[in-house]
Order: sequence, then C-alpha cells, then structure tokens
Amino acid sequence: MEFADIPHEHVEKIKELEKELGDVCLLAVKKAESIYVLEAKVSPNRWESVHKVYPKIETLRSYYDNLENAKAAKVALKNLLKSKKYEFVKRPIRLRKLTDNT
Repeated sequence: MEFADIPHEHVEKIKELEKELGDVCLLAVKKAESIYVLEAKVSPNRWESVHKVYPKIETLRSYYDNLENAKAAKVALKNLLKSKKYEFVKRPIRLRKLTDNT
C-alpha cells in the first residue's frame, strides 16, 4: 500500500476524526486495485478470515492488496497446516476477491 499525498486541511480533518473515535489511528493510503481475503471454512456455509480461525499463528494476515502475495500466503499456510510440527485443525482454505476498484 502507498500513502496518499493529501492536503494539510484533509490531514487536520483526519486528526479530528481520530480524536472523536478515541483509540483509533487512521491512515490515508491510495486505493488498491483489488483486495483479497484468505479464509478458512468453519462450518458448511461459513467462512472466516484465517487470522481469526488460527489466532495462535501470530504473524498470520488475512487481507492482501496483491494477488501474487495472497496466493503465496495461501500456499505457505497450507504447508504449515500439513506440518507435523504443529497441531492445527486443517480446514479448507480459499482466496476470495473482495473489491474491484477499477
């Protein structure tokens, strides 16, 4: 993601909104072409973000702005789940495109 170059007035509005929201930090970034989410199946018709399904994997991310990175993360996660070193419940994993801003 790239930081957006915005005028000082907009930065001030963001700071005001942050104060109003409390313990929140807002970042101005350029829109991604698409956003992808890595999900695990938790029941017959229910999918959850992998970071929620596997919270013990601390550095696990669910959202990506690049298809290649998302695919690589899916492969790495599937390999980790197959590993005998860890005792994770192996679930079906899917990669879903959330948005298309083109």
